[in-house]
Amino acid sequence: MENYPQDGEPDISNSTSISRCEKIFKAREALGTEEGSITLINSDDQLLASLGYRPELKREFSYLTVFGQSFGAMGIAPAIAESMIFSLGSAGAVGMVWTYLVGCLLLVPVSFSLGELGSSMPTAGGLYYWVARLTPPRQRAFMCWLAGYMNVLGYISIYASTIYAATLILGATCSIGSDGVYVATKYQNYGMFAATTFLTFGMTCVSSQLLSRLNLSYIFLQFGMLLALIIALAAGTPSDLKNSGSFVFGDFENTGFWTSNGWVFMLSFLTPVWVVSGFESSATIAEEASNAAKAVPFAMVSSLVTATITGWAVIITIAFCMGTDVIGIVTSPLGQPLAQIAFNSLGKNGSIALLVFLWISSICNCSILMVAASRETFAFARDHGLPGSRFLRVLSSNKTPARAVVFVAVCTLAEGLLMLVNTIAINSIFNLAIMGLYFAYCMPLISRLIFGRFTPGVWYMGQTLSQISAVYSVAWMTFVFILLLFPTYPDPTPQEMNYAVVVLGFVLVFCVGYYYTPKYGGKTFFTGPVRTIDEILDENPQIQAAIENKIQEERDAADGAGSTDEVVIEKT
Repeated sequence: MENYPQDGEPDISNSTSISRCEKIFKAREALGTEEGSITLINSDDQLLASLGYRPELKREFSYLTVFGQSFGAMGIAPAIAESMIFSLGSAGAVGMVWTYLVGCLLLVPVSFSLGELGSSMPTAGGLYYWVARLTPPRQRAFMCWLAGYMNVLGYISIYASTIYAATLILGATCSIGSDGVYVATKYQNYGMFAATTFLTFGMTCVSSQLLSRLNLSYIFLQFGMLLALIIALAAGTPSDLKNSGSFVFGDFENTGFWTSNGWVFMLSFLTPVWVVSGFESSATIAEEASNAAKAVPFAMVSSLVTATITGWAVIITIAFCMGTDVIGIVTSPLGQPLAQIAFNSLGKNGSIALLVFLWISSICNCSILMVAASRETFAFARDHGLPGSRFLRVLSSNKTPARAVVFVAVCTLAEGLLMLVNTIAINSIFNLAIMGLYFAYCMPLISRLIFGRFTPGVWYMGQTLSQISAVYSVAWMTFVFILLLFPTYPDPTPQEMNYAVVVLGFVLVFCVGYYYTPKYGGKTFFTGPVRTIDEILDENPQIQAAIENKIQEERDAADGAGSTDEVVIEKT
């Protein structure tokens, strides 16, 4: 039997016995009941049940807080501070300004395409579950396995890279406060990295209700940070450091190591790609959201559009207020271009105040990313995809995947050890994060285009536009994936190598090797998304008996007034 639900209602007209499929179908209609009470299933859990899962997480997220998940996961102000070195250090102010706008706009069709999938199949499993539904049975298990690992890798890596960036912001703040006397060693940086991981761990292991409230507060915090950054730089920058419009929008400068101006401009796209990564993270809390089929795609698109507008305003402000010494800013001993710009414009006290606010904003960004990573880990473990899945899939007493949060924290601490090698090695996790996510993003879209098994949800562009958008999305993300493989230097030494491809290669080898390992590999036990509705029937004989009785009653009444479409079951 295939381990995913089939569409349509089982045919019971030609059988006197009650099959397991009939029980599962009828059980779907009763999955919304509370313990000890009689309650009908709500529409969100009904859709989740139709996808083969029982509702295990509490639905505490509204439209606004689902938007907060996507918008907060991007963390526009801290993300720009952390990644602007990619564009500013490649094509100067012009590259930073124009590639941000163009890069974000080019991602809008991607958000529409992923939004369609999220609307059709709103589960915490997201990408790899979409692959399961869109791929024929013969290829399904391995494709789900690969998509699941790439998605979990991507989310953990983007969380780890944001933790690292928050560490650099804190280190730069301490350096400014000590008048340059304090310069963190790599071991001190790792200590701050670990402390930040533990801090966000504590912020994430709370109930869904509290997380929803935190998401709402993070929205206001992120917008407050954006306004503070724009106003502080615009008002506080001395006139001799303010640049002209031609410098910001037209005077191209090759500030990178490649001689080709066109290529360094392409490398500048790494900033917007990294800044707005996370816009799709609303899909990871689909099982905790009300009206998820609409809220998830709405959050994807609206958060990306909002990030495009607000982020470009910040980028332009920075470009106008940073002076003309781009190389000096990029090579600042503070290790953060924005920290140097803030110090030049606002002085010691002003820059410290702004950077502390930025660090707090970055911590909130890290917390939201940990939520996304832990939900992806939980969903994949629920389907037995990870080592130790039986342990990782267990929820805590407040119905949150605390064990999955621990797993994310441990993996993050392991990735952080790259900073003990050198700066180039740890910076590779920035690229690795996007590579893992884009790899996973492409898989359901490619499956949809090749196999044509897509069933639209309430968010749908229509057949023609939907197909065009899916083709474009795959092409654009493939280009970005290739771009991310290149090193910063044209002839890199071992110390200058882009190690993202090495780590990605290791994960791919592990993933494939583990799947095909004789006797113990994933091929022997992993079949794709598992019906957790089965578990309800297996673990609750009383519910199973009630389901059987209801089916029999409907059969007996088939020649009369007809059967009811609702099932009410009392859990005791």
